[in-house]
Amino acid sequence: LLRQVNIMTIQQCKYTLAIARCGSMNEAAKVLGVSQASLSSALKELEDEFGVHIFDRSNKGVKITRDGAEFIRYARQLISQYEVILDRYDNGNKKSVRNFAVTSQHYDFAAEAFVKFMSRFSGDYNLSLKEAKTAEVIGDVVNMRSDIGILAYLKASGGVYMERYLRRSGLEFHELLETTPYVFLGKNHPLAKSEQLSADDLHDYPYITYDQGETGPVEFSEELTENNRASRQIRINDRATLMNLLLSTNSYTIGTGIMSSELNNGGGVISVKMNSSDIYSIVVINRVDIGLSDDAQKYVKLLDEAIRHKNLT
Repeated sequence: LLRQVNIMTIQQCKYTLAIARCGSMNEAAKVLGVSQASLSSALKELEDEFGVHIFDRSNKGVKITRDGAEFIRYARQLISQYEVILDRYDNGNKKSVRNFAVTSQHYDFAAEAFVKFMSRFSGDYNLSLKEAKTAEVIGDVVNMRSDIGILAYLKASGGVYMERYLRRSGLEFHELLETTPYVFLGKNHPLAKSEQLSADDLHDYPYITYDQGETGPVEFSEELTENNRASRQIRINDRATLMNLLLSTNSYTIGTGIMSSELNNGGGVISVKMNSSDIYSIVVINRVDIGLSDDAQKYVKLLDEAIRHKNLT
């Protein structure tokens, strides 16, 4: 799709995506409001132009070929970006709507900075803050669904892998902070009054981790430790569940120690320093070829302020 793309190609790609969704040329033609002959002709022209066979056809409908699946992924990205351009520009005139998107691992300081960022906007805007798995954070930035991503990793064991992975993906990273691990637990937890905690202290308590999926490498883990030996583990997907579990049970998790008082439900969750030599790096990532926009730089500055003024209890 790196060749010259004209309006006709955009339309043909839309037709292709409709065929893939419907699984039938006939059904796709009905949805699109065109004749099946016109749809078939447009598909053939597209396949001839790019030299790819997208669908196998039969009496039962259409089946996406292996090459077709790859083409459809790129076509979907092309249409998505084209629609962003249409939304942002009208007859060649830039609209006044400001667009900015962030994808982050599950950090309350990202939300705190986002609230302050929103308060400085006037006029129309289209903002997005999404919490996601590590692979999604990276993928959203690579595929330009987000302007920046926020993630963290262990420097000693996972740092080399992560930094190489980011560079291979065409991304650059800007470190916000290095920190040692802290244990997050409810204020009524049996270990809440400890000055420092070890892996042995935590061994018998339920350990909460964010689910990274079956294919996520160990370096993509959000939890800040590599020597966890917990015999009880709980996987979750969102911060609301994390907070409820920490407040209601004797479970714990391990992270940066950065605690936003505004988002901490009246101080019900505290952080205790962990006895560990691990170092955690929190970074902002963006595409090398795009860099940081003015809005991205402003948001990163607010992130830095939120982190530097962290409330360690």
